[in-house]
Amino acid sequence: MVSNLQNDIKMYRHEVKYYINKKSAYELSNILRCCMKPDVHNSIDGSYWIRSLYFDTFSNIDYYDKTIGVSSRKKIRLRIYNTSENKVKLEIKNKNGLYILKETATISKEDANFLISGNSNPLLKYNSNTSTRVFYMMNKNLYRPTIMVDYEREAYTYQFENIRVTFDKNIRVSCNNFNLFSSEINMMPVLNPNIFVLEIKYDHTLPSFLQKILSPYTLDRTSISKYCLGRKSYGK
Repeated sequence: MVSNLQNDIKMYRHEVKYYINKKSAYELSNILRCCMKPDVHNSIDGSYWIRSLYFDTFSNIDYYDKTIGVSSRKKIRLRIYNTSENKVKLEIKNKNGLYILKETATISKEDANFLISGNSNPLLKYNSNTSTRVFYMMNKNLYRPTIMVDYEREAYTYQFENIRVTFDKNIRVSCNNFNLFSSEINMMPVLNPNIFVLEIKYDHTLPSFLQKILSPYTLDRTSISKYCLGRKSYGK
């Protein structure tokens, strides 16, 4: 059994999302940079790249649970931050009312490719509740890759209440090429380039200082899902 790649992480968190225009996003990020800590992954230009490959059943259970607003739902995904990485995050993102629970394990690049091809057996060698749970979910409900999402993220953190504020831009998707580690995939944009997605995550209470910072901005709160955005863009 492999244990050196095991990395289960479980946190119940609030997560709120807004659409924000490009101008307001730049203004807000400049303010946050003065009172919050830039994420360690932020590059010199202030952002970093993310790719997520989502799985769903042949009857699209998770997609329809989201679109009809089922309170308790989930998504399974693989996530990387560089196409040359040898380790991959395997995640179950659970939604229950106002709370998010993310279950995470780290698996090898080789086993991620096995999973994409339909073989989930390698997940059983990890000392991880998450990988074991994904194995049983995938075999019970016949999950398969459905859409891949790329985007750039600018992130800021604050220790109190474990706050994390992110700006996501240039969101683009592919539903016919699931080569997770390829840097040459034609991706389709799903949002106006002048519209960003603002996400705020925190444990219990949003501090008053952050509420004051956000108050001048007209923010359109939304239940946006990059996964569902991609599926709708392809009409699937």
